[in-house]
Amino acid sequence: MRKMLFKIITVNSAKLLLLSAIPWISLNGDLVEINRVMAKVEDRIVTRGEVDKAMDMLNFTDSEKDSRAKEFVDGKIDRLLAIRAFHEKGMIIPDSYLENEYNKHLIREFNGDRKLFRDILLSRNQSQLEFRKELEEELIHGHMLSARRRSREEVSPDKVEQYYRENRVQFLTDEKVRLREIVFSQIAGEPESVLLQQAQQVIEQIKVGVTFEDLAKKHGQSPYKAKGGDWEVMVAKREIRNDAIREQAFSVDESQVTKPFVVDLLERKADGTVGKSGKKAAYIIKVVKKTEAGVKPLDGVRQQIEKTLANQLESQSQRKWLSRLKRDAYLKYYFNDES
Repeated sequence: MRKMLFKIITVNSAKLLLLSAIPWISLNGDLVEINRVMAKVEDRIVTRGEVDKAMDMLNFTDSEKDSRAKEFVDGKIDRLLAIRAFHEKGMIIPDSYLENEYNKHLIREFNGDRKLFRDILLSRNQSQLEFRKELEEELIHGHMLSARRRSREEVSPDKVEQYYRENRVQFLTDEKVRLREIVFSQIAGEPESVLLQQAQQVIEQIKVGVTFEDLAKKHGQSPYKAKGGDWEVMVAKREIRNDAIREQAFSVDESQVTKPFVVDLLERKADGTVGKSGKKAAYIIKVVKKTEAGVKPLDGVRQQIEKTLANQLESQSQRKWLSRLKRDAYLKYYFNDES
């Protein structure tokens, strides 16, 4: 047994477009008989079949279609309410501007290939006129939302400090190191003892004052050899995939050099996973720089927090604005539940 549920929001009459990505159908159309109506705005309707078609373009699964149908329709209604407000203010999108955006889209998305563009529209069962109308509505919607944007300057310093105190976990930093390496890899199946002997000879030169950087440029097979073995970036433990390298890198202090150690080299398998390659290498690592775990200072994240709070203000402003628009619209939703 099916139950027909509906929700009505009433206000004064005004004709709206609903779902710009979905073709409009008159209440008198034959499609009403073969597709369940999901929503109505004045004399306009949208059917489940049309909503499914639009969601297919986003590769939604059947379960996602069922769970997100109302969300999808609501989002499109909000969009078209904004478009109605645009027209009520007497504003228009100049034809020259629309034509320019149309051509930019053609170049950006289809590299100027009009045949490909027409083929894509045909696959969507959409005409160029319908696409142009959709583009116009997208421009209008973007304009109306931009009018409610908030800048960082509108966020007070005390709000920033409050957010920082209440969300310190967001600004935690890991212990990190910057490394240099010298690597002796197996070239002709050398045993570990030979690799470690080569590495130990380098250690002896370090003891007499030869710089690690110079030695790294002369010895071994590191991919960073030309750069003196420098990894060039700060890395946290979770960013070092090899267990042996990770353990050694965080076991010594800044400016210190590890003893030679053997590493099982990793490789990417045919199935995309990463595992041991069966080859070994002897490593020597120098910790060039080390930073302790902690919390980023407020001054280092102030702009980030200001942007976050400005986005929150913008979202609140948009929700209030759309709520006011809905008070001036006549909307009716239909959704079926199976019992």
